[in-house]
Amino acid sequence: MARVLISSIGTGNREKGYAKANYNIQGKTYENEEFIAKVLCAHLKIDRLYLVGTSQSIWEVVYKNFGGDDENELKIYESKENGELEKYLPNIEQIIDKKLGTNGSKCFIIKYGVNDNELWENFDIFLQIAKKFSPDDEIYLDITHSFRSLSLMSFVMSEFISNSKDKELDIRGVYYGMFEYAGQNNDVTPIIDLGVFFELLKWSKAIKEFKKYGNAREFLELLGGVEVETNAFNRFKNFTQALSMADIVALQNSVKGLKTQLAFFENNENQIFRLISKDLREFTEIFEPKSIALVQYRLAKWYLESQNYPMVYMLLSEAVVSAVKEKNGLSDSEEAKGIIRDNTKNNTAYEIWRYKIVPIRNNIAHVVELENRSKNPNPENSIENLPKYINELKPIFKGLC
Repeated sequence: MARVLISSIGTGNREKGYAKANYNIQGKTYENEEFIAKVLCAHLKIDRLYLVGTSQSIWEVVYKNFGGDDENELKIYESKENGELEKYLPNIEQIIDKKLGTNGSKCFIIKYGVNDNELWENFDIFLQIAKKFSPDDEIYLDITHSFRSLSLMSFVMSEFISNSKDKELDIRGVYYGMFEYAGQNNDVTPIIDLGVFFELLKWSKAIKEFKKYGNAREFLELLGGVEVETNAFNRFKNFTQALSMADIVALQNSVKGLKTQLAFFENNENQIFRLISKDLREFTEIFEPKSIALVQYRLAKWYLESQNYPMVYMLLSEAVVSAVKEKNGLSDSEEAKGIIRDNTKNNTAYEIWRYKIVPIRNNIAHVVELENRSKNPNPENSIENLPKYINELKPIFKGLC
């Protein structure tokens, strides 16, 4: 495991470098420092620094600031003018490693990003950086210097790489030196951690997966990583397990328990919890009706939105039978099916159920061979017709609550 800082540098001024500042981070002040990356390396005990800049960034000032000699500083400056900067990047990397007392720091030359081609080239550079991470590395970002587009790219690329890798990047902090506030803060520049934005993205992604696909793995992982009542965690876990199995009775029972826990999110001091509470309440309200048939019907509509089409047909097939049983006070499903068959000619919804929903449901459930399949549309038509079928079945569930 290593602590890795990704930082960027701008063009600055060779004679003056960056303006020196008194940086304050987590209550500790570092006086008269030129590079925030140097401060962060010291404060966070960084093992490797990955430094990103253009061919005209102040690499020579970086070299000198990390302890380099005057002769090589001049050579690095001249190499920029001659288009030979890459030849001297190892010198800068070595001096950074010497300062950190480790090895493995790297310098990367990027484009200005003035068009799509240059942006994609920069994208490739960030992918090169990502390949250097080990699974257990702790990643820190510094987005203070260089172009604002580069800061944004650092942020977006970190999220992209996290989502595309088997294991998410362990981003521990996103730091920004707030120079504009120093004048109002006794000439002290606070270094603020914007890592909460990554947390918010993780929660929003988890809630989306939960609401749209019923996948609560990420939500439960995040919930397990914060201080939360064991009761709340277990009840959400029970709810998601019942949802994944489409167990209606278990769903209804778990929703009853969840209603008492939603207040935990709505009234919590954690701002993220309060932001997601509305989504959670709206989602769980789908499963509140006492009517099994109505819950099955609502759940079928939800599965349609999450594109789980086989489950839609399974649930619609059962929901209609459940509705007929509830309305006629029956306990036997075959009796309910008999009522549906007897009234098919006079009821469009029953006709849809009998000749559209059930045959497709049977083909799905029993994996019927092609020559023995019921006459039904091809899969594309079966999917495209589902919204119409759901709407035409709606009268069957009228009056249920």
